[in-house]
Amino acid sequence: MNVVVGAPRANTSQPEVMEGGAVYLCPWTPIGSNCTPIVFDAKGDQNHTQQDSPVTMKNFKSKQWFGASVSTWDDNILACAPRQHWNAISDNEEATETPVGSCFLASNGLQHFTEYSPCRNVKMQSLYESFSYRDDNRYCEVGFSTAISKVTSPVSNHPCRHWEMDVSAFSLSFPGLIYSIELSAIEARYPRVPGLLWTTGKQQFTSDYTDGSYNDGYRGYSVALGEFNENPESPEYVVGVPNKSETQGVVEILTFKNVFRVLWTIPSEQIASYFGHTVAVADINGDGKDDLLVGAPLFMERRSDRKLYEVGRVYLYLQRKAPDAFHTPWQTLTGLDVYGRFGMAIAPLGDTDQDGYIDVAVGAPFAGPDGGGCVYIYRGHSEGLSTSPDQTLENPFTEPAGFGFAIRGASDVDANGYPDVLVGAYRASKVAVYRAQPVLVVKAELVLPDALNPENKTCQASGTPVSCFTVNLCVGMSGKSMPEKVELEAELQLDRMKQKFGRRVFLLQTSQSSQTFRRKLSRKIPQTCWNVTAYLRDEADFKDKLSPIVVSLNTSLVPSATTDNALQPVVYGQTMIQEQTHIILDCGEDNICIPELKISAHTNEGSLLIGADNVLVIQARAVNDGEGAYEAELMVELPPGAYFQRANSGKQITVDVELSVSHLEDARDTISFVLQLRSKNSHNPNSNVERLQVPVKAEAKMELLGISAPAVVVLPVAAGDHWNNSKKAEDYGPKVEHVYRLQNAGPSTVSGASLLVDFPSKFWEGFLLYITRVTTEGNVTCLATNDTNPLQLEVQEPMTTPSTNVTAKALRWRERRDVNPTVLKEPTLVNCSSQVCTVLQCQVGLLERRHGAVVTIHAVLWLQSFQKHSMEQFLIQSQAWFNISGMPYKTQPEVLPSGSSLDFSSENDHPQRKKRRCPMKLGHSDLESLFGLMAESGY
Repeated sequence: MNVVVGAPRANTSQPEVMEGGAVYLCPWTPIGSNCTPIVFDAKGDQNHTQQDSPVTMKNFKSKQWFGASVSTWDDNILACAPRQHWNAISDNEEATETPVGSCFLASNGLQHFTEYSPCRNVKMQSLYESFSYRDDNRYCEVGFSTAISKVTSPVSNHPCRHWEMDVSAFSLSFPGLIYSIELSAIEARYPRVPGLLWTTGKQQFTSDYTDGSYNDGYRGYSVALGEFNENPESPEYVVGVPNKSETQGVVEILTFKNVFRVLWTIPSEQIASYFGHTVAVADINGDGKDDLLVGAPLFMERRSDRKLYEVGRVYLYLQRKAPDAFHTPWQTLTGLDVYGRFGMAIAPLGDTDQDGYIDVAVGAPFAGPDGGGCVYIYRGHSEGLSTSPDQTLENPFTEPAGFGFAIRGASDVDANGYPDVLVGAYRASKVAVYRAQPVLVVKAELVLPDALNPENKTCQASGTPVSCFTVNLCVGMSGKSMPEKVELEAELQLDRMKQKFGRRVFLLQTSQSSQTFRRKLSRKIPQTCWNVTAYLRDEADFKDKLSPIVVSLNTSLVPSATTDNALQPVVYGQTMIQEQTHIILDCGEDNICIPELKISAHTNEGSLLIGADNVLVIQARAVNDGEGAYEAELMVELPPGAYFQRANSGKQITVDVELSVSHLEDARDTISFVLQLRSKNSHNPNSNVERLQVPVKAEAKMELLGISAPAVVVLPVAAGDHWNNSKKAEDYGPKVEHVYRLQNAGPSTVSGASLLVDFPSKFWEGFLLYITRVTTEGNVTCLATNDTNPLQLEVQEPMTTPSTNVTAKALRWRERRDVNPTVLKEPTLVNCSSQVCTVLQCQVGLLERRHGAVVTIHAVLWLQSFQKHSMEQFLIQSQAWFNISGMPYKTQPEVLPSGSSLDFSSENDHPQRKKRRCPMKLGHSDLESLFGLMAESGY
């Protein structure tokens, strides 16, 4: 067997011809061989002048693409050079040098060579102009694609240029032509004397190419032969026209009787997809009729991101009697790699796996991880092709090779009776040969008893009576080119659907649940059978008596040494079979157990709190009022956020299921737990469905805490106006801070709250607590107020711990411990009911459990306001309120939390009275500061 390979850019020994192209003959051997060029034409560029004619004809063979198309049949080889140029010169005129193309036919065992170039002519340019370029085939490019049949050899030209005049502008048209001629006619008319132009009889060609829709249509870009009109005397021509109708593209099926006639026109799905770039004919579904495959390598697919990607597509048209059989594809195959050009080559492979259906290879020469190309193998079946590739051949060469640019199948190069695949990689200048492995079809049998009786104990296993049964096994093999001897490995698995330690049957001889056997077959003895004995374990050792006992037999081929580089066969068919039996049950004459399961459930929990780590115990009670329920299970369907912790059961069939329930943020008023008993019985296996609903509540305990720092301040009275014109706040009195903290003790989260603080800032005609600044901590924001530092005094950065001793110039105010409490008056209460207050409005954001928000009012106790009130005590009181605006849940509490707080109370410090701080929580409480005003003569 030889492989014929075209190399359109090869250099040959033709004189003065550059990259003329060549066709190589490559004898196949398992270890490889060298290819030799077939000398179709040894001449260089040719000139010839006919007798009695002033016309000189020339052909030009450099870059002629010889080998661009190659077809073989029996011992015939047709190879073409579609870009071979031609010119005819007469006196001062010429036809102009144009690519008419030429084909060569090798026959009689490569002993006879003839040439076919139907588009050569001696008409001059002026003549074409005078006839408005009618019948102008100077850009014929004959042989762009070819096909050979037993009857005729149609030769297609890609663009046949036609000059077309329209008003005063010229345009070029490439409609394309189809030529059909018998090979015998080419050989009979080929001249035996030197010459470049001769007539060829009995050739037919399409004549409707003047139709405007074919302009730039490239009719004949691809061509194939098949039977599509139920007339076996002559084939039909399948022709790709990928650019017809302004790149819409079609595929035509033509028949010939005196003239070419279009039987079917197959439209493209997508414009500019190059539909018809490739066509192939084969009986895919095995119905005896030719089917059609069409490639569109530029097809674009819209993917999930709504963008178009060029991936390529192949269309399968099954030949049916339906009127629209060739209008709608039966199946489409789409490429995966962007710009992979899936469908650039299509080749029927023959029946590679011997299943009775033709398999197909599709090339994508720029697909794969490195863009080097891939070939995808699709198995045929009665409904078309497999929807995804059954095998992918990746580029075997190191460089990006264009692997899959050309494919040839249905050829048995190694003569083993199975078709092989040839794949061309034009960038690597190599051809890969993939040999098909012989296929051995396995047929296996496995016979079990219909049922197993656990009471019928007729065998002994380790000295214990057991119920045993016989397993019958058979394996056989057949196939084309089957080896003389074959060894099979058969693995028997008992009760294979169960876990290893839960299996109910074992082999009597080994007490194992599996065993592997080896059996030798031959062409004379293609089948063998044998028996094994198995036994059923004691019923007390397992629970499941209802589910079937599944037994399987897996068959594989034992590798063996081969000779002459023969390929190892592969197995196909019944490589894995399984049968099943069941255990006879004590459930009446019908051996069918019908249980009557019932379930009830309750819980002692009142409700579940959102945000809390709830622990819920569900008490479930199961009852069976019918026949045996085998492998009964309690199924509990948990809502989101519920997790199983443990289950406790007592002597009765009562189960306490303990659950942790959290993440109830999206829950509604209740959550549901669904409980049901389920058994493996085939009749009435399940109990009623019990739905247990537990209320869900949102609850948050809020705390409003307050503190004053310092708690007690003793002020001296000094003469003069030392604070006049001072820009420092500290010169006007000691610093005082009132701190409020809104704390969420949980468990639920609050989505927001409003916090209002009434702060006594005025004292009769002057300031009381002069507010210097307001600071916050946490998720809280306070609105600015005009009462904050209205005099624009300079404020020192606050200390971490406010001090009770502050010095201003030569004067001192400090906390005194040597004051005689008998000289002090009863404290005067100063709050918002008696003095002007500043209202501070704050908005608190989301507060989760154990989170809080802090508002601190920084102030100066205005000394000037107390000059006239020496030896008096004052209890200064601020107050805060909060209201929760909502919770971030679907379930809301009936009443949202709210509350208020008064700043804590501190009294005059005395050595015999301890200072006390009483932070207040929800509800009313005092948050006060005691200030004593005393005179001091100074130190």
